[in-house]
Amino acid sequence: MTISAFPVPPVVKAVSVRVAPTRAFEIFARDLAHWWPLAQFHTGPDPVECAIEPRIGGRVFERAVDGRETVWGTVVAYEPPHRLCFTWIVGLAAELAQLIELRFQPEGPGTRVELTHSGWEKLGDAAAAQRERYDRGWATIIERCYAEYANTAS
Repeated sequence: MTISAFPVPPVVKAVSVRVAPTRAFEIFARDLAHWWPLAQFHTGPDPVECAIEPRIGGRVFERAVDGRETVWGTVVAYEPPHRLCFTWIVGLAAELAQLIELRFQPEGPGTRVELTHSGWEKLGDAAAAQRERYDRGWATIIERCYAEYANTAS
């Protein structure tokens, strides 16, 4: 794999939800297993839950029915209610880790949640195709699944 000679732009997805930033952050970080479409987006067989350990160095992972865990990444910034950032190694070697950053900004009575997925250049020739795949995936995850859950959460 060669390193891209051109920058691949980050995937950026944003959504407005009808909850305050503190709750929007909690829904993303603590309620992940409730809204993440695990049947569609998982890495191991028979997934039953996924979670984010709420601290720097914490894991982002899924757990299978037999208890096996598959790590998706590691938390590198945990700043409630403003920012959450973690590496993303799904299907990648650790040295090819991507970066997922979420920002939670007050917007009227609710919150604007913005996800940025960067680090594509590390993937060399596969960067553009992978970015396109994740652009569609994050649209489903953030704009549909997360937003629908957040907007119906109490």
